[in-house]
Amino acid sequence: MQKKQIVVTEGSWNLIGMVRDTDYGIEIAESAVIRVWGTTAGLGQIALGGPTNETKLDPCGTVQVPHHAVIMRIDCVFDED
Repeated sequence: MQKKQIVVTEGSWNLIGMVRDTDYGIEIAESAVIRVWGTTAGLGQIALGGPTNETKLDPCGTVQVPHHAVIMRIDCVFDED
């Protein structure tokens, strides 16, 4: 089961994409690094309302992150229409 999430990892990397759990850790498909948040209310604003016009996303395909490196996962609830 995949769901769109923002994942914060060690090293202060913030990624967004379709996340699924694996034996190794998590796999983030259709991922992007959130290089510039472009928000006034942090990552939660992106999770609830989607990226703003000022948000900078750097696409990076599919990423594997080990369990020990995941600090936080935020479910995204915005519509992509």
